[in-house]
Amino acid sequence: MISAPITSELKILIVEDEPLIAEHIATYLNNADFTVSGIAYDDEEARNQLRATTPDAVILDINLDGATDGIQLADYINKNYSLPFLFLTSYADRDTLERAKKVEPWGYIVKPFNEKTLQASLEIAISNFAHRAN
Repeated sequence: MISAPITSELKILIVEDEPLIAEHIATYLNNADFTVSGIAYDDEEARNQLRATTPDAVILDINLDGATDGIQLADYINKNYSLPFLFLTSYADRDTLERAKKVEPWGYIVKPFNEKTLQASLEIAISNFAHRAN
C-alpha cells in the first residue's frame, strides 16, 4: 500500500530495452520528484529487480528483448506484486491494445511521449492505485 503523498519521491522501475530511451526516462523522472529504483532491459532483469527492491510503480515497454514481452511481464507483476504499472510503448495496434487490456494497466502511453504526459499519467496511476488499495 502506498501511504506517501504523490509529491514525495516514489520509486519507479523502468523496463525498456532501448538504453537511450531508458536513460531519458530515468533522467526525467529523477528530476520530477520520482526516484528510479532501477532500469531493466529485459524480463529476467526486471524480475530480479522486482525481487530485490519492490518499486512503487513500473513503467513497461511492450517490446522487450528476449522471449517474454512487456504484457507477459505485466501479467507476472499482477500475479506476484501489488503495484501499478503503465505501458510506454510504440505499439498502438488493435491486437496489442486488446492483449494489454487483459492485464489491466494503470496507463498506456504511446511513443514518442511528452514528459509532462508521462509525469501526469504516472501520478494518476499511483494515486488511483493507492485509493483503490484503501
